[in-house]
Amino acid sequence: MRGVAHMFSGGVDSTLAASLLSDEFEEVHLLTFTRPGFFAAGKALSRLDRLRDRHPSTKITHRFLDVEPFYNELAGGWSDLRRHGVLSLAPCGVCKVSMHWRMLLYCLEHGLTGASDGAAHGAEEYAEQNPRILMGDLAAFYRAFGVEKLSLSFRPGEDNEEVLYRRGIAESPSIKRTPEDEQVLCAQQALFAMTMRAYLSRRGFEDYEKEQRTYLAEKLRHAERLTRRHLEGGSPDHVRELLERAVRA
Repeated sequence: MRGVAHMFSGGVDSTLAASLLSDEFEEVHLLTFTRPGFFAAGKALSRLDRLRDRHPSTKITHRFLDVEPFYNELAGGWSDLRRHGVLSLAPCGVCKVSMHWRMLLYCLEHGLTGASDGAAHGAEEYAEQNPRILMGDLAAFYRAFGVEKLSLSFRPGEDNEEVLYRRGIAESPSIKRTPEDEQVLCAQQALFAMTMRAYLSRRGFEDYEKEQRTYLAEKLRHAERLTRRHLEGGSPDHVRELLERAVRA
């Protein structure tokens, strides 16, 4: 693979993954997604120059992409609430699926056969960073379209902050949850925390993993169906409409 797309928030894990990718690929396309509820998107650029200095032989590009139309396509509203209960009140899982959907389309648009994210070990409450919820299904989703899913920052037993510091990209070996933790912020994190608290007060974490996987697998199947129709030239082409809506936003 010559080039790879990477979901880039500017945080420790996504920045380390970007650096590791730059060791292996000639081109790394950094994608920072935007939608209502995200703010300080410019923070994602805080270590971009250091990344480029550290990897002068790699072409590192960056783009902001609006993912709101894709999120709206996947969000089920009252239908999700009736079928999946309190889990549907937290937007994080559906939001991440919409980002991966948009990144897959970017890969197909640019002839890239690799897609990466900043998933990190120890964050199992987040579906896209939990091997028992979404990580495997995401890999299969990409694979269905000839793209390999990578998560180079998912490194059990290693300290991503320390590794990023040793690489000369971070200013300190301990920056998470400090003012130096420069990354895109999400106002909906509080809603996710409240939803988790409500769910876990009545159910166990294993139930959460099982039900989240069922819920989000539905979203991936919907995205896959629409993507296949788009690639086959089917009508109506909802993916083309979503792409055009994102450009107009």
